[in-house]
Amino acid sequence: MGSKDMRVRQGHSLLIAGGVVALLIIAAIAVHSWFDLDNFKSNIQSAVFDATGLEVRFNGKVELSFFPFGLLADDVQVLNRGEEILSLANLKMEAKLLPLLQKHLKVKSCEFGKPAFTITKGVDGKYNFESIDKQPTEGRSYAVFIVNDLQMLNGGLVYLDMKTGERIEFRDFNLVLKTLSIPGNRIGNASFTGSFNGREVLQKNLQINNLDATLKAVEGVYHFEPLVIGAVTHFAKNSGEKTELQEIHLTIKDLTFRDSAEIFLKNISFTGELACKEVRKKSLKINNAKSSIKAENGIFDLNPLVMDIFGAQGEGDATIDKSDARTLYKINLKVSGLDFEKFEESYGLKKVLGGKGDLFATLTMKEQESAKLISGLDGSFSLRGDNLVIYTVDIDKALSSYERSQGFNLVDLGAFFIAGPLSTLAVRAYGYADLYSQTRGGQGTIMHFNSQWKINNGVADATDCALATQQNRIALIGKLDLVREQYDDVTVVLLDDKGCAKFSQSISGSLLKPRISAVSAAESLAGPFSSLYRKIKRFARGGKCEVIYKGSVQQPSN
Repeated sequence: MGSKDMRVRQGHSLLIAGGVVALLIIAAIAVHSWFDLDNFKSNIQSAVFDATGLEVRFNGKVELSFFPFGLLADDVQVLNRGEEILSLANLKMEAKLLPLLQKHLKVKSCEFGKPAFTITKGVDGKYNFESIDKQPTEGRSYAVFIVNDLQMLNGGLVYLDMKTGERIEFRDFNLVLKTLSIPGNRIGNASFTGSFNGREVLQKNLQINNLDATLKAVEGVYHFEPLVIGAVTHFAKNSGEKTELQEIHLTIKDLTFRDSAEIFLKNISFTGELACKEVRKKSLKINNAKSSIKAENGIFDLNPLVMDIFGAQGEGDATIDKSDARTLYKINLKVSGLDFEKFEESYGLKKVLGGKGDLFATLTMKEQESAKLISGLDGSFSLRGDNLVIYTVDIDKALSSYERSQGFNLVDLGAFFIAGPLSTLAVRAYGYADLYSQTRGGQGTIMHFNSQWKINNGVADATDCALATQQNRIALIGKLDLVREQYDDVTVVLLDDKGCAKFSQSISGSLLKPRISAVSAAESLAGPFSSLYRKIKRFARGGKCEVIYKGSVQQPSN
């Protein structure tokens, strides 16, 4: 190609480019002449109101942009019947021009700067963003708006349910949505893809930190794949005691919201998978909890549920039932080969019992209107183990030696069983960590151990609590009233081969300030052992006895 042809083609390109620029300048001048700012704002307000029934107010500076065509505004409000739903520090919007001339809002992209949402649900079940005047024509489906790119930056949201008093607050969130479509004025039927991250969510005694999610919605059916949560903290209503969950990964599929005036959690359904790196409550720690999860009609099922707990793997299932006004919790848990030292550490205790055992729990708890939560506790709990080490005392030696018996209380051994129903109050009152401080009898062995409880309305009944050393068998009978925090006829007995009491001691009163009494033939081990020994010999030489224990732990053979 010659230089002359090249110059000709370059000249044509310059003419075309110049023509395009001229046309753009002419178009800008024309658009500017067609619109004054007030008229443009009025068109936007009319388009939004006609589609949704919502009022838009521009309280601050407003500017038009022409390449691309759009709006820049500060201090914007969206209201419904005079009630504020949304405020924006600033707004950047790119819209299609021709539909706007006909008062139809077709948004190409939109950026909300520091949006603050206030969403309320009235006692009639209607949301404050729903219009009572603007309803879609029967049989007609249309979109309020379709936007290719919507961004909400540094936002906040407060949700209030005026009927239930429920309040949820989202702080410092960013939301990016692509290809957003909302039919009619029903946000619940939206379709989009996008992402979400937020610093904090607050709900009553619940705090959620550092959320990050990938989102997808198809006509009101939502998917979070995945939803990652840095931490969840629950504060007990009365005590303020914390339960903390760390590094939660959720996959939620087919999430839908049912239109209802009932509580929020009762209206959602979904399926998914749950994984949590750590659950901690005081000294209790659970690691690597995993479960499939299903939610429907306010019932959340976790099944199967697995976790690392007490130095072993636990397996079972759990249910949270919020279909009624009073929430019901259920858990079935089996832990095989648990480490007793790890189990004791969950109470903040160290080096009392060592060895392996098995734990079984089937528990339900229902919230009570005016009573303690634990008053709705029912179920069963058992803890078993063989060939355990006692790091604090040799029981056989303490019972057979006068020097080792001074100040020894048999009821102290009941602390092993009291741990069964997970009564941390009782364990702490017993002085479990300082057992046998007077005897300091070295190290001993428990050949067989069983702590089995039946719980009804917060009262735990010792159905089979006994241990056997190489030479002795000891049992606990009675009940723990966990609601009133009291011992109910709790007695620790040294058994003979028939299951009768050689001697016993009882404990009563408050869990925090128990009363220990000297009773029966043996009176108390706190007295001189020589006197105790004579009483046991007299008792054993003859006479009938009442069988107190018929459980699974057998009398030692030697």
